[in-house]
Amino acid sequence: MNLRAMRPRVSALCLAALLMLTGCKSELYSGLAEKEINEMAMVLQSRGIEVERSSSKAGFALSVNSSDFTEAMAALNAQGLPRKTFNGLGVTFNGEKMVATPFEERARFMYALNEEIAQSLSQIAGVISARVHVTLPESQPFERTKPRPRASVFLYERPDANVKTYVPVIKSLVMNSVDNLQYEDVTVAIFPANLLDVPLVAPRGTSVLPLYAAAALGLAGLLLLLLMRGKKAVVPGGFKRMRQPS
Repeated sequence: MNLRAMRPRVSALCLAALLMLTGCKSELYSGLAEKEINEMAMVLQSRGIEVERSSSKAGFALSVNSSDFTEAMAALNAQGLPRKTFNGLGVTFNGEKMVATPFEERARFMYALNEEIAQSLSQIAGVISARVHVTLPESQPFERTKPRPRASVFLYERPDANVKTYVPVIKSLVMNSVDNLQYEDVTVAIFPANLLDVPLVAPRGTSVLPLYAAAALGLAGLLLLLLMRGKKAVVPGGFKRMRQPS
């Protein structure tokens, strides 16, 4: 085996392995708004994770090094990012249908109202997601006492948050969003968010490298080791140096 002729190949293989380790990108999310991408990028960069932003007709995308993928997903999930998309009044009443029954109009209005309120509550610090259910009873003829509307609010908070302190404000916001809704008819339930069972910031040295990059680096190291051993074992003339018997 011509070991001297193998040196350029081994060097090229080592260089290719290093490039694979440093240049592999994994896409986290795509098709999002620029504001969401920037918010997620800020969270990751504050944890020392390099990010790459790109845009297309479908929207904006965010990518990280493959070795940081698990840590990046854990960090974003702990912050409730990307946020849930809500269909507000503008999306629900888009005018696609010319004629709608009173029942359909009412159902669409209730859905849009719940989405609008939930979107507002999800912006509160510490809230990962929110769901709102408003009940508006229909008035019946000849009724002396009109049924009162009611609202139920489900909030999912981060482990380090204390959303309970905002309950009075939340109830007031919901009450002022619905006609004739009374403060005491608003119920707020708070639950811990169901986050991934991973640490907020994973240890920097525990990320799993891509298999193909690790294999290439291992092969390059093996060839380099064989090359160094062969260099010590071979002397000019092509004969192996033999030990003298003691």
